[in-house]
Amino acid sequence: MFKTLLFASMLAACATDDGDDLDLDDDALQQSLGQPSISTDGEGAEAAAACTVAVDKKSELMITDLAVVEDPVRTKWTGSLSSASDGAWHFGRLMTEMAGANDPEAFVRSWLNQWAAPRTVNNQVVPSRPISQVLSAWPKVGGKLDLTRPPMRLLTIVNRFDLRAAGNAGEGRFVFGVLDGAGNPTQFTIILEYKMPAATAAAVATWAADWHELGTLTRGSATYRTKLQAITRKFARRGAAPSQPNGSAISQVRSNEIALAFPWELREFHLTTAGQLRMSTLAQTPANSFDNTPTLASYMTANTAAIKAQTHVVPASFEGQPFAAPNIFNNIDFWNAPGITDSLLRHRFSLNTCNGCHGAETSTGFLHVNPRSVGQEASLSGFLTGEQVPDPITGVSRTLNDLQRRSNGFRSFLCAQ
Repeated sequence: MFKTLLFASMLAACATDDGDDLDLDDDALQQSLGQPSISTDGEGAEAAAACTVAVDKKSELMITDLAVVEDPVRTKWTGSLSSASDGAWHFGRLMTEMAGANDPEAFVRSWLNQWAAPRTVNNQVVPSRPISQVLSAWPKVGGKLDLTRPPMRLLTIVNRFDLRAAGNAGEGRFVFGVLDGAGNPTQFTIILEYKMPAATAAAVATWAADWHELGTLTRGSATYRTKLQAITRKFARRGAAPSQPNGSAISQVRSNEIALAFPWELREFHLTTAGQLRMSTLAQTPANSFDNTPTLASYMTANTAAIKAQTHVVPASFEGQPFAAPNIFNNIDFWNAPGITDSLLRHRFSLNTCNGCHGAETSTGFLHVNPRSVGQEASLSGFLTGEQVPDPITGVSRTLNDLQRRSNGFRSFLCAQ
């Protein structure tokens, strides 16, 4: 497999984790698979020529505007839930809403301690990583994490309407960068990924109309931010999904980092039936040991049509053995299997894996949304904004522009209303 050397300067110092307040409770995970981040929505989409709808990607799909991500009210938090605007996009408030009736500080600490000791997920052992670096950077009050001052900086708010399925209008996402003790960005991002609940076609259309209305407003203006807050509150507030654990619409929480240890690692967390965030298998990603194996070739051959349509599901087990990865290391890789000569099949399988999408398959250096300093907009990967990438096997150039694909699909939906 193709590898690219990682520069030592990217590594953060590894501290010894003391494992304080380690929570080893393994409540049953909700029996639902993680949401893939790639879809075919918008591929080759051609809205009717008479349709005058225009989609503003920076206003409606991926919002990095500093007036939003550094909003002085919504990205700060007093610790109160009485005002909808106070901390509306603040990591501490979002996690407090997600915790439901659980103690929010204990909820967050228990989640972070998932890194503090080896875990067994899908009958595979995941090594620990020194999360004490984050815990030590987090200000405390009386020895407890101060949720009003988390070492997290908002990078972007994302509309993933392209991921809509039965019962939802896709996902709304917050991407945060983790900071060190001095408030500097690190190579560590956390994504909170929520379903946008929608029981009817009319509800789906309402979500689309709400997001699209943002494009008619001056980006970053007071009116724009008020409208965006109204949208995000519908999916991020406590009680947004009453039938789900903690009443939360959270679908999954994902991490991507090399700040804790080498190499880059991606993880995924779901709420358990007891309302705690616990490690789960990664969506659409087999364990690394299956790369370039007959087992992977067997899976790809048996699921060729679904993989090409990007509707396949990587199962927890395949051919009698654990198959889905509980975590994945990212060495700027791509996926391949012996005997697979169909370039589109190989590409689409690899693209849908976590490390393929964040690696050589998209010519990405780990992150699609990069950490930022205060006063600086987060930069986006070429995969999102548009690039030519040679196929890692055939060398044939392929155009990737995922934000344009999402925009095409969103416009087609709006034009059909």
